[in-house]
Amino acid sequence: MLLTFSTFAGVFEGGDAAKGESLFKANCASCHKLSDEVLAAPGLKDIDVRWKGKDALIVKWIQNPQAAAATGDPYIKSLVDKYVGNFGWMANQAVSEAEIKDILAYVKTGGGAGGTPTDQPVNQCMTLEDIKAAKEANEEGDGTVWFIIIGGILAIIAVTAANISRSLKNAIHEREGLAPLPEMTYWQSAKAWMWENKKFVSVIGVFLVCYFTVVGYSALMDIGVYDGYTPTQPIWFSHAIHNCQNEIDCQYCHSSASKSKHAGIPSANVCMNCHKGIKKGAITGETEIAKIYDAIGFDPATGSYKQDYVQKPIQWNKVNNLPDHVYFNHSAHVTVGKVDCKNCHGPQQMYTVGHVPTADEINSQEDVVGLVQLERRPFTMGWCLECHNKKEVDLNSSPYYQEMHERYKASALGQRTLREIMEDGSATVRELGGWECGKCHY
Repeated sequence: MLLTFSTFAGVFEGGDAAKGESLFKANCASCHKLSDEVLAAPGLKDIDVRWKGKDALIVKWIQNPQAAAATGDPYIKSLVDKYVGNFGWMANQAVSEAEIKDILAYVKTGGGAGGTPTDQPVNQCMTLEDIKAAKEANEEGDGTVWFIIIGGILAIIAVTAANISRSLKNAIHEREGLAPLPEMTYWQSAKAWMWENKKFVSVIGVFLVCYFTVVGYSALMDIGVYDGYTPTQPIWFSHAIHNCQNEIDCQYCHSSASKSKHAGIPSANVCMNCHKGIKKGAITGETEIAKIYDAIGFDPATGSYKQDYVQKPIQWNKVNNLPDHVYFNHSAHVTVGKVDCKNCHGPQQMYTVGHVPTADEINSQEDVVGLVQLERRPFTMGWCLECHNKKEVDLNSSPYYQEMHERYKASALGQRTLREIMEDGSATVRELGGWECGKCHY
């Protein structure tokens, strides 16, 4: 046992904080804060002091908490007694000893001297006041109903004014001994007025034809284009709170983005990893979190799941929806292309709800490494082609491109093609076949 424990000596020393930052955000940030604040688990401030002399145990605790608790260590027992009742057991973390060293190195920095270089600007999180104001603004709607109401009122006023005008004219005719105006429908009255004012009506008619032609053309060109689209959801969820303030990595919830075609919508079980303990939100209190409990059948009073409960899946409204004839693979972009999520989805950490970004929102991000400035409207074919035309590729950045590089070098034709591609000193996705129709269309 002593020999085994000795192999873990110095787990708080020698780690790489830069690597630890990404590991922490992907595996730990959803439950742990770097301060002493309790999120869905104890804060990690001064963890090296609290676990001093227990290097082997902390590794065991992270990789298999229940096995570590079985050792009978009094400090682990105190953690179990204090937190497991409210938050449940921490899931076994699939991280190696070396990765744990990197995470602990980052934790010791407090997040200030980790993997983010000092010359890289850092995004500011929205304050709770800003998030609350944005939530209220989203709930106010787009004002269409008010336009309809005002239009109806104006129509009533116009009809009333026409009736009053007719009554006054008939009164004048009666006083002067003339015959009353003939009875006409509103449409007949309108036609008579337009005939009397042909020049004015002609000018207005030409203007309306031009106006509705332009509006109609724009509407047709907008079919399938939804930049700025912000659908309402069955449960109010703030990316700004989860992703920015609590530093939860995108792939903690959208866990399949790096492994498959789809990024995936997290199930309520993922939400419960934290909300089994966090029962009250900073903005909505218990109201919205209670909807998660209702969907999955959790009793917050007892901290347990209801027996024989018929669960009701949460029906989220999809934000991005590509046409059926378009093929897109998240893992090809995230894992192979090393594309930051924000390059396509914009500053989600500043959104209160899921949102399709505009080109300006994407281009304004200063903290995204390798951001490609694009002019086309997001999630259109021109936007994808523009990105593939501008995005430069490091042929040694992943096994996929390394294999492609080797295949180019394996033949005389490939070597000539490679020289042509690298003539300007860089290779773009387009030059590597990213504009081939079959890449995106079945």
